[in-house]
Amino acid sequence: MNRPTRSFSLAARLRSMLWAMLLLPILAGVGFFLAHSSRTLQDKAVGELKAAVRLQQQFIEQWVSERSGDIDFLAADPRILALPPQALNDLFLGILGGIPGFIDIIYVDETGFTKVDPKSPAGVDLSDRDYFLMAKAGKSNVSDVLDSRLSGEKVFVVSSPVHDARGVFKGLVLGAVSLEALSTLMQTVQDESASRTYLLRANGELIAPSGPDGGWAGLKPGDTLFERALANEESRGIYRSAEQKRVVGTYQWVLGGKWLLAAERPESDILSTHAWVLGVPLLGATLVFLIFGPAALRLARSLDAPLRRLEEHARQIEAGNFDVDCTPLSSRGVPEEVLRLNQAYCLMVDRVRIALDALRQASYTDFLTGAANRKQLFLEGPRLLDASLRSGQPVSLLMLDLDFFKRVNDTFGHAAGDAVLAGFSSLLRNAIRKSDLFARYGGEEFAVLAPNAGAVSARELAERIRQAVERLEVPAGGVSVRFTVSIGVATLEGPVWPREEGSGAEPLEALLARADEALYLAKAAGRNRVELLALEHNTAQA
Repeated sequence: MNRPTRSFSLAARLRSMLWAMLLLPILAGVGFFLAHSSRTLQDKAVGELKAAVRLQQQFIEQWVSERSGDIDFLAADPRILALPPQALNDLFLGILGGIPGFIDIIYVDETGFTKVDPKSPAGVDLSDRDYFLMAKAGKSNVSDVLDSRLSGEKVFVVSSPVHDARGVFKGLVLGAVSLEALSTLMQTVQDESASRTYLLRANGELIAPSGPDGGWAGLKPGDTLFERALANEESRGIYRSAEQKRVVGTYQWVLGGKWLLAAERPESDILSTHAWVLGVPLLGATLVFLIFGPAALRLARSLDAPLRRLEEHARQIEAGNFDVDCTPLSSRGVPEEVLRLNQAYCLMVDRVRIALDALRQASYTDFLTGAANRKQLFLEGPRLLDASLRSGQPVSLLMLDLDFFKRVNDTFGHAAGDAVLAGFSSLLRNAIRKSDLFARYGGEEFAVLAPNAGAVSARELAERIRQAVERLEVPAGGVSVRFTVSIGVATLEGPVWPREEGSGAEPLEALLARADEALYLAKAAGRNRVELLALEHNTAQA
């Protein structure tokens, strides 16, 4: 009776051994595959964080560079030293409305005291600030985050020295930028489906995103990511964060080490986001070992080419080449999921391009009037002038200033003033040619550069504009506002502008100065009129 029992036990053991022989290789393969997948997902998460951080770095440094250029342009404007304080205050108010990011623009005299400040009373001592000492040394500066002595809020300052015609230091112009502007800038390119990045000071203090939704208190000495950043070590693999969570992270120094961009992503988030990737291997390995080995091989081959293509495109984007085309995949032999992934990726790239184009356009355009700003005038104007002069054609420049514009603001309010500026800009845009360059020069002052236009044509254009403005009525707050404009015209006719060393001022600067002189004559003669002054080469060189 015992023999059958032993026979049954032996058969059961044999079946168990057979199952073990079948399942152990499968389980071992699946376990290896899962471990490998975990490392792959970690590396992928780190790669995504690096791409996001590098993109944020490019945006922040480009944006800060543009704001620094705005202040450099303003500090070089001779009106900083020529205008009385109230007129300079009005000029700053007008510029504040046309330059994104700044919450205040201030002129500090050579003793270190604020002289003109549209937002606060003058007379605040800033002589001990590093940016003032840098300005005395003749250097522009982007400060670290500091507590404003004027408003009390945390800001950073972009500053540039001011010198008179003899090169003597006369103070500085500074623009104060709030931390909310940095938060808004970072959100412009923040993909909501990815982990967020954070901007910190070199000591680990959080700068942006600011507010209760920032989601991070910052870093401190002893935190793994902070120590790696201080040592400039590459961050890879899982480590414990300040909150003792298992995370992956990366960092990037900004503005030459002034600020730190950092990002961390929990390991649990990586695994939960890609949970389907960890579930597929078990079924896939079973099918490969039992039935579907050839099918799995064909699937891998169908994924290889499109994923390699996406990887190469992502590397181009990471390197800053946003002009590379992202074309749809051919649907032949490619899984539908990969097609959708490629479509979503191309859509994301398009959105980044749109955001970049919008930032570039905003840096060259006055947001209220839609006209070019001073930067665009000084970048595009010399090219238009050079083309006209080299072809032997005359060129004219109109300086237009709305008469008694302050009276409009005081009487009807700043909203009415904005409506007047927008209405005047619309009229001016329709009055000029497509080849003319129309720019808001500052406040209520505008400039029109008219290539291939001589004195007669320029005067006729200016007079048409003056008469049209005289008839214009701008609705604002239930009333119709009427106003006039004074126009100064400068015309340059003759041979090609000399380019030898010491040959005189640049043509755009000379035209601006001459047109401004003509505008002064128009104002002095009673306003609502046109004055023209010619500009000759021998006069400019004298």
